[in-house]
Amino acid sequence: MFQATFVAFQFLLGILFVSGHAVAANPPSVNFQLQGTRLLVSGELSVPVAPATAWAVLTDYERVPEFVAGMRVSRIIEQNGNTRVLEQQGEMLANNMRMFYLGTLRVIEEPSSKLSIQFLSGTFQNMQGQWTLQSKSAPVTLAYQLNYDTGTPYPSPIMVGMLQQQVVHWVSSFAAEMERRPPPKPEPRKNKRKRGKTTP
Repeated sequence: MFQATFVAFQFLLGILFVSGHAVAANPPSVNFQLQGTRLLVSGELSVPVAPATAWAVLTDYERVPEFVAGMRVSRIIEQNGNTRVLEQQGEMLANNMRMFYLGTLRVIEEPSSKLSIQFLSGTFQNMQGQWTLQSKSAPVTLAYQLNYDTGTPYPSPIMVGMLQQQVVHWVSSFAAEMERRPPPKPEPRKNKRKRGKTTP
């Protein structure tokens, strides 16, 4: 049953175009495992951009609805140091099915390399996620991992396929935005003035 779902999902990878949003030219590689009641889904894709550009897109939380189809709201409602709490609303699409979701999530930043995500409330309260950038120069490898407690060792194949497709959609959409967006401007260098000797 899961194998049939996975085969159908593989076919969908080549036709992932949603609501006119751009997606990466090549679909990410995707793996999934079922461990007890937990569904683990991971996807990764090589993106020909500098890490600074990739990081700028990953942390542009409030503009996510502009380049991820289905995301309707994404806003920061709390921030403290390297931690952000976001409110998000949107919908997941799979075949002819739609699943609306909303909730809050905590994002912890490890600068320029990793975002750890914990869903705090709402539809995916039992879900954790993680974005990582696996290179210090272009191209970067953009990777996402999703860990979801389904509450049952026999989750619905529809839910499995939907979460798999969502990971593909997220990774592809972020990668496409990274390629589209110009690199961030370098910070201006601070000129250190040399102190000259003063004469009385």
